[in-house]
Amino acid sequence: MNDLSAIILCGGKGLRLRPLTNDIPKPLIPINDKPILYYIVSHLIKYKINKIIIATGYKSKMIEKFMLDNFSFIDYTIVDSGDVNIIARIKDSLKHIDNDFILCYGDTISNIDLNKLIEFHKKKSDSVTITSYPISIPFGVMKIDNKNYVESFEEKPTLTEVMNIGYYYFPNNKFDLIKKKKSIIDILKHLISKRLLRCYKHKKIHITVNTISELEYAEKDIKKIL
Repeated sequence: MNDLSAIILCGGKGLRLRPLTNDIPKPLIPINDKPILYYIVSHLIKYKINKIIIATGYKSKMIEKFMLDNFSFIDYTIVDSGDVNIIARIKDSLKHIDNDFILCYGDTISNIDLNKLIEFHKKKSDSVTITSYPISIPFGVMKIDNKNYVESFEEKPTLTEVMNIGYYYFPNNKFDLIKKKKSIIDILKHLISKRLLRCYKHKKIHITVNTISELEYAEKDIKKIL
């Protein structure tokens, strides 16, 4: 892990969590008395990721203080890009990285086994790895024919499609690609077209906090990670 860095995207305004984010950035919203960012950084440290880039924007000074107060013992850098999009934050962060890196979202907590993620990536090391999680629909789902007859009904199904939860693994030979593209979606579409995007399937615990209701669920689920 000594040559592997991590970028944590912490620059968004968290508009869907207003009014909570009027006063603090989303990564500092507490779950059971500890900020989201605390869990993310602690997880990376557990796997000996020894260099972390905190890509900030909105209320960056508060994140700077949090890191200084809680993680002064690790090698981290705050990169404040201001009010820009995700790809601009990543490009600014690359100036502080020479080798492969893991890209994480600052609102997503997971107990993903990073050793297994890295092992998965190394099997096709020229590719980029993206991490997924199953999508479960909390409703009864029906398939309807063109005459409005119900053809099938399934209660709370798990879809065959999966969702992106971050934890990308980018090898350093993809830095030029990142610098050329205008969005993270453009990068992913290019990689897909070249068959260079592989998916690591995480099925244990995943917590994303985008809304007040998700925050309430997070307070229950975080106990499974601790």
